[in-house]
Amino acid sequence: MADKQNLIWESSGGIIPEGWNLVSLSSLLENPKSMSVGVMYPGKHFDDGIPLIRVSDVKNGGVASKPDFCISADVDEEYKRTRLSGEELLITLVGNPGDCVIATQEMSGWNAARAIAVLRLEDPALRQWVRIVLLSGPSKHIIDSRLNTTVQKTLNLKDIRELPIPMPPASLRESLCSISKKFEEKCLINHQTNQTLESMAQALFKSWFVDFDPVFDNLLASADFKLENLETSLPDELKQKAQRRLAALNSLHNAAECKASLIALAHELQAQLPTKEATQSAEKGTETPVKANFNTNPNILAQHANTHAHFPNEFEHSEQLGWIPKGWKQKYLSDLLEVKYGKDHKKLDDGKYPVYGSGGLMRYAESFLYDGESVLIPRKGTLSNIMHINGSFWTVDTMFYTIPKVPKVAKFMFYHLKALDFAAMNVGSAVPSMTTKVLNSLELLFPSVEVLYKFDRVIEDYFNKIDFNKLNINQLESLRNTLLPKLISGELQIPDVATDEEIVD
Repeated sequence: MADKQNLIWESSGGIIPEGWNLVSLSSLLENPKSMSVGVMYPGKHFDDGIPLIRVSDVKNGGVASKPDFCISADVDEEYKRTRLSGEELLITLVGNPGDCVIATQEMSGWNAARAIAVLRLEDPALRQWVRIVLLSGPSKHIIDSRLNTTVQKTLNLKDIRELPIPMPPASLRESLCSISKKFEEKCLINHQTNQTLESMAQALFKSWFVDFDPVFDNLLASADFKLENLETSLPDELKQKAQRRLAALNSLHNAAECKASLIALAHELQAQLPTKEATQSAEKGTETPVKANFNTNPNILAQHANTHAHFPNEFEHSEQLGWIPKGWKQKYLSDLLEVKYGKDHKKLDDGKYPVYGSGGLMRYAESFLYDGESVLIPRKGTLSNIMHINGSFWTVDTMFYTIPKVPKVAKFMFYHLKALDFAAMNVGSAVPSMTTKVLNSLELLFPSVEVLYKFDRVIEDYFNKIDFNKLNINQLESLRNTLLPKLISGELQIPDVATDEEIVD
């Protein structure tokens, strides 16, 4: 058995340094039955149920937040063999087979889906080392060679049991685990920061284009924040929303300052309204209106001068869309984006340009299909996987790409499409599918050019920070993937690469 394990490891590019042992993963289990797949039949979601970890919850080697799907207590009891205590190792069987998650105490009491293997090691302290090995080049090569690809890439429990695990002396193993953990902690911080930035961007879109917070702020300010001063013709629907927005403003720690700033802005905007004569001159082209700079008013906060000044303070009724900010228009997706089909990539050689399918990044190829800012929309498969790309890329036939017809519209459309329920628009039977006809006919509310450009500038700042963090992650992972194999093989010794902190700082 040992000779077979050695042959498998070495034929996959692995090295066994002197003083190390090579064992099968099964030999590290608590007992032969200490590896199981999770819940096979989860049933419907229960709001107050048991969190169920699915493959989609596993990102970057961890579970970033509490799963949004929960099973009933009865289902959890039926699959209690995979109920977590917080000392397990989880291995994905589909999606990205072989990805590993070290269960934490926060996950105690949760359960796992059938596409995840739950392992209990005799020594839970070895989980970090096993994870390092399984994410190494030789292990990935072995796992890829064992995948069942009949329907989708699937890793079997039998193959997991037989995976070879090189075991160094305990002191060296602890040092290598410590180095790896510091890399992962720094990568995790960057991932969490990006998740926060993405949440902030989505919240901003909802505030501006769904809840119309700046419009309600301006409307309330025009009435000195006294609801009784609002026009009696204001419909009950808008009055109720205005009441909720006023309550939100009053809950701010600097509510008085914000309201005073918005009132000052409302007065400035009123003073800037053109006279009848000025309007006539502008229409004749004899006078060009000058946009006021409200930042010069010390009573107006910068956030209001830079944002709220671009929004109206009134609503108007649209037969198609209901009550909308005054001056905003109804549009169709076809007015804003040209939807294009992806193409086959199989004949392309490897290269530097990313290739995307409905599941995400597939590979890098020698050529690109489009260069520029684009929103990618799945045609088949995971219809909700909307992506924003800015650069040179290729999409396959399961992913539409789009060409903006309006300047600065890509980010706005990205967040608009992400908010839609594409599952409800599925036109496929066996495989979820989308068509250009459905996409082009989508109706939406389109803001003024000033608001659109302002949104693009703000979101661009978020995207730049996210890209910078992604670059840091890639650099850390590249360094880790270069360093750890050399340490594992004995090519480098721990003293040769300074202290743990110096390696990753």
